[in-house]
Amino acid sequence: MWLGCVVFLVVVELYVVLIGGGLEKDPRTGLFSPLSIAAFGVAGFVGVWLSHRTGFPAAWDARISVRDRLLYPILWGIGIGVALVAHDLVFHWTAAYKDIVGAPSFNALGPFPGPLLFYAGGAIIVEVFYRLLPIPLLLWLVSNLAMRGRYREPVFWVLAALTSLIEPGTQDLAALQRPGLEAAAITVFGVDYVLNFVQAVMFRRYGFLAAIVTRASAYVVWHVIYGNYICVC
Repeated sequence: MWLGCVVFLVVVELYVVLIGGGLEKDPRTGLFSPLSIAAFGVAGFVGVWLSHRTGFPAAWDARISVRDRLLYPILWGIGIGVALVAHDLVFHWTAAYKDIVGAPSFNALGPFPGPLLFYAGGAIIVEVFYRLLPIPLLLWLVSNLAMRGRYREPVFWVLAALTSLIEPGTQDLAALQRPGLEAAAITVFGVDYVLNFVQAVMFRRYGFLAAIVTRASAYVVWHVIYGNYICVC
């Protein structure tokens, strides 16, 4: 299953190189370069290997129903995506963020299926460094090695809470330095934290594929449908 994810990243890179559709101008497409894909693939493989040794189910565990593995993550992702859209309509977050980072657009824009491929691949990439590698690695070091297999679940919940701070802490809090954006930054921090924490729970209960599906579903609503076709921002 992880090899399939890596192959999908290669497909995204081929789309950008051979078709482009405007995505070739986005600096974030560098994440899909062959060297980056190789690094993500190796890091993800290590995370998957460690996850099987720290109590996480396999990505397609026969004991887990399709409803649990796919339907619930999709519903959670759609709900969080709608929350992000509502936040933007109230606080105009995309415009503020573009001004903060000096970027021409908040979303990766282009004709279908470019943005869909881009953000589905992005959901795979960020999963590696937000959850798939750090949580099993730290859980293995703390619980399996230091504590000799004890307190695995309490340690997981602590790690889930802490690692869920990575994305909102590195992306959203910069807006607190801008007068008038405090409410927008704090609320989007909360939504992003919920997304990451829900993904950690999905990972623990249903495997890493469920975590990726959760984010990809949120991205479809937030970045693709709203960002690329509605606000075009």
